[in-house]
Amino acid sequence: MAFQRYRGRSSRRRGRRSLASRQGGTGSTFSGSVGMIRHSNTVAFTLGTGSARAFDLVCFNPTLRGTPVAADGSSTKVLINNFTAHGSRVDYVTIQLTILQTDTTKNNTIYAGIISTSFNQGQLSAALMTTNFKDMIESNAAGEMKAKATVTGLTMGEYSYKDILQHNIKGLMRRQMQLYSGRTISVNQTVPTPRRNKRQQNGSGFWLVLMNDSSAITAGSDVEIRLDTFFKEIPGTVV
Repeated sequence: MAFQRYRGRSSRRRGRRSLASRQGGTGSTFSGSVGMIRHSNTVAFTLGTGSARAFDLVCFNPTLRGTPVAADGSSTKVLINNFTAHGSRVDYVTIQLTILQTDTTKNNTIYAGIISTSFNQGQLSAALMTTNFKDMIESNAAGEMKAKATVTGLTMGEYSYKDILQHNIKGLMRRQMQLYSGRTISVNQTVPTPRRNKRQQNGSGFWLVLMNDSSAITAGSDVEIRLDTFFKEIPGTVV
């Protein structure tokens, strides 16, 4: 499951080799004279058939971000969340995704997409959040962004005829994964943040969207999801 746009074969190979170094490498501590902040987070969730949920990757939210802390074994300060401060820069995010069946006698169809918002989209009314993003994300008056920690009812049939959803939740039609006979889905990928989300400001948010639409084939079943994320935040000022 690739979250990057297609490039030529040779450039794609070069991109794979360089992504890890662009993340900074394990020994990277500073960007210029500014100390980096390492973010790491794990989310475990059960997703029922006929439903979808957004998961935070990189979101502007100084309130939920909190204060970076020192950690034994880390050369930089750390945060155990996906939230950033105003003016910070995030170039890449590493995604490690595991999806398991709860009932191996059933078949499951899982779809993956992304949501990316900037200033204007982050200031939408509650009604437009429903229309544009199916209530998967939310913001406050300060433009602080986050995913809702609840599922929303959504199927591929509904997504297919709602062009506004397709415009705002990208890629669900292109990224389909099949689970059967106990098969496990495992993804380990470093992806660039969208251009609009590299520099953190109010309204900026980047999410992974997962949809379990299995009922059309079989009775379907829940799937167990574990999402581990990692990125380096380069603050606009020294922390």
